Amino acid sequence: MKIIVNISMVLIVLLSTVVLAAAKPKKPAAKSKAPVAESNKPAAESNKPAAEPNKPAAEPNKPATEPNKPATEPNKPAAEPNKPTAEPNKPTAEPNAPAGEPNSAKDANQLGAVAVTVNGTVITEGQIEAILNPRMEQMAGRIPENVTSQYRQEIRKRIVEQLVIEELLAQKEKQNNITVSETELTERINKQVAEQNLTLDEFKSLLKAYGTNFSDYQRNIRKRLMFEKLVEAEFAQKLAKPTDEQARAYYDENIQQFGEPEKIHAKHILIKPEDSNDPNQAKAQAKAKAQKLLQQIKAGASFEELAKQYSACPSAKEGGDLGMQPKGTFVPEFEKAAYALKPEQISDIIQTSFGYHIIKLIEHTDANTVSFDQAKEQILQLLTDKQKEQIVMDYIQKIKADSDIKFVNEADKLELGLSGTKSGPMRRQTENVQTSDENKPASEKAVEPNKD
Repeated sequence: MKIIVNISMVLIVLLSTVVLAAAKPKKPAAKSKAPVAESNKPAAESNKPAAEPNKPAAEPNKPATEPNKPATEPNKPAAEPNKPTAEPNKPTAEPNAPAGEPNSAKDANQLGAVAVTVNGTVITEGQIEAILNPRMEQMAGRIPENVTSQYRQEIRKRIVEQLVIEELLAQKEKQNNITVSETELTERINKQVAEQNLTLDEFKSLLKAYGTNFSDYQRNIRKRLMFEKLVEAEFAQKLAKPTDEQARAYYDENIQQFGEPEKIHAKHILIKPEDSNDPNQAKAQAKAKAQKLLQQIKAGASFEELAKQYSACPSAKEGGDLGMQPKGTFVPEFEKAAYALKPEQISDIIQTSFGYHIIKLIEHTDANTVSFDQAKEQILQLLTDKQKEQIVMDYIQKIKADSDIKFVNEADKLELGLSGTKSGPMRRQTENVQTSDENKPASEKAVEPNKD
């Protein structure tokens, strides 16, 4: 079941500094990381995050090239156009220098030049360039030369808006003596890491794969926590508890969002041929090893323990568990064999492009529609978070209108209200790192759907 939330750019802006609790119901965390399915494109080519963050991750290949994106589901901040949103969630803005001009082309005086003042506080060209240039480098070769200047200008404008809003929020937080303790920061980070089924070291590695670091991530989580405290009073005054009648109306009007596809929950053991000058011999040896393991399982050995000991898939540490996955997730050979099994039944040796598999079916569920009673609490949360979204947008609009913001470059000037741009260019990579498939390095990607 997916509940889509349409959102305005402001919440995406705030994702780089903060923002609210999830607007969608959370899905169970992925249990495993197994490479039992493949897409028609290499993992590194994927530019969009997978729509469902809770799939098991897939086998190592190349690091994913793109950062996380907002998901479309209510377990993401209400601000996001969830998910799996197309990637360039990169700030937009434009330097006063010619498009494409790198930092090295500007001297210290230029970088120190004032670009904007926010109630007397200066935002410099250097601050803008520090965000803009990496974005342009990431997009190098992906933007036609004839639109590079226009793209850079648009990116710059959005970066300026991001920095202005961050400064306005920082000033309000200071006025209200809002602080975040180290304990609060640690608790929030540990919670996020645990929800993603990662250790802290794995999470830091994931950040590194996205080109950021843990210190930046901590800084942005601190900003988010401070913002949450700042808007608590706004929520307390303006938030109205949604009714069961409103929830029912949402359910009836969006019934298609509550469909559940046919799914299976499976475990597997993967034996991969070793690198060899004789591929046929390597395949024969891998198949023979898989057959020996199958014999042991039939003789009463623990499937899960053998998976932990011998499987070449990242799901091995979970006993080969791939979690509950919808039909169409796995490569055809694997899927055909798995769907033919009955619960607790073990397959014969199945060959795929990954190697040789032994599959154990845990559960098979037919396609169905989630009932209103099952979905009600999630819908009530969604409606609450949509209110929060609007409250936040109104709050940001008000503090912008009440502030003295001066722009050196007329092209940087913001509208008094909130821009209605849809994408998430304001969102920073250091923020909200999620475990949606294609947001991870391929070594941690979820089982990918077959895209024939």
